[in-house]
Amino acid sequence: MLSLTLTPVNRAEVLRYMGFGRETPDDAFLTRIDTCEKQLLQQVRPHFIYRVERLTRNTDAALSAGSLILQGQSIAEHLEGCTHVIFMAATLSIQADRLIAQAQTRDLTDALILEALANAGIEQICDKAEQIIREKFPEQYFTWRFSPGYGDLPLEIQGALLGLLDAPRKIGLTATETSILIPRKSVTALIGVSDSPLPKKRRGCIACTMRERCLYRNKGVHCSHVESASEE
Repeated sequence: MLSLTLTPVNRAEVLRYMGFGRETPDDAFLTRIDTCEKQLLQQVRPHFIYRVERLTRNTDAALSAGSLILQGQSIAEHLEGCTHVIFMAATLSIQADRLIAQAQTRDLTDALILEALANAGIEQICDKAEQIIREKFPEQYFTWRFSPGYGDLPLEIQGALLGLLDAPRKIGLTATETSILIPRKSVTALIGVSDSPLPKKRRGCIACTMRERCLYRNKGVHCSHVESASEE
């Protein structure tokens, strides 16, 4: 288990999560975001863990790594050319969930702001975790993070992935029977590893099975999987 510190999050990301698009809220609302952010930074206890496993391509074309079978064309394309897989899990801690729940009973606007702050915050923690992991393998090449439920990789592997990482014991991260992560402000992901440069993979809306019913696309913005210059 490795601990991280959540620093002030990207304000543009927070506003995007709140659906502002290109609009800018007034100063009073921005001050309100500052107040909520201070509460979040004071209370959360971010952690992450990871594990490296050799990638095996079985005779039936299925991929496996450790005890996990990686099903789906999306993950097969994502890991093309890779020899190993890094499994990682990160969480803002149960304190983030509690802070949001408390705000929901007091002020729904504050709850909405805290939700957006936590969404942007867990992505920041994942970025920091990935940077630490990459620095431990300076001679290797990596894919971007690919999470269960993205593309056609089944969300149902959440429990097995957490078990492989011993995440319930090490960082208190579990999954419900419907594969929802608890604490909610948490992320699991896979990163492919190769000894040689990897071709650029599709990333963003065009590779996502949610693209036709995505709330972010309907608002003209993108979810956390998408870079500003992603192909649509």
